[in-house]
Amino acid sequence: MSETSTTYSDTDTFGPTSAVNDEKAFAELYDCYFRLLFNYTFSKVNDRFAAQEIVQELFISIWKQRHTNAIQVSRAYLFASAKNLIISHYRKEYTRQHYYGQWETQREQFTESTDQPLLTSDLQQRYEQGLQLLPPKCKEVFVSSRKGHSNREIAQQLTISEKTVEQHITKALRLLKDYLREHYAYALVYLFTFFD
Repeated sequence: MSETSTTYSDTDTFGPTSAVNDEKAFAELYDCYFRLLFNYTFSKVNDRFAAQEIVQELFISIWKQRHTNAIQVSRAYLFASAKNLIISHYRKEYTRQHYYGQWETQREQFTESTDQPLLTSDLQQRYEQGLQLLPPKCKEVFVSSRKGHSNREIAQQLTISEKTVEQHITKALRLLKDYLREHYAYALVYLFTFFD
């Protein structure tokens, strides 16, 4: 590839050369094709951010491979590579939407479940039982933290260090997590949502 060329034929390559030539050739390639590839990609994905990400990924891939294999950087190669990345983008998006849809369905089923009040009541009861198993000072610190008091406020109120407050809270969470293990998924939501 000529160092001064601004267009690329089907026989041009971008491969092992000097660092200076690599950067210059890559800059020319980028300047020549970025807008064309972006427009092509945007026409397929209809999302400016996604299109930019795809084209950037293509150029990053070319740059990373510059010292391993000579890359045919013809127009056809660039557009074929962009097409493959677009297909990959849609596969990832389909997978993401599929799993999000499954999660949403499960969440709705759980919300509509007639057992939810019973599960919440059971969890509340187990939570209260778990609190009774905590050492007195640990329980006092933890309950205060769940009522919205800061670590500094608790430390001042109980005349202990903030570090000790943190240790008590960490210990309480660990003990409660162990106690509520069979209800773990619900317990985490309960501990960190209802008692924040």
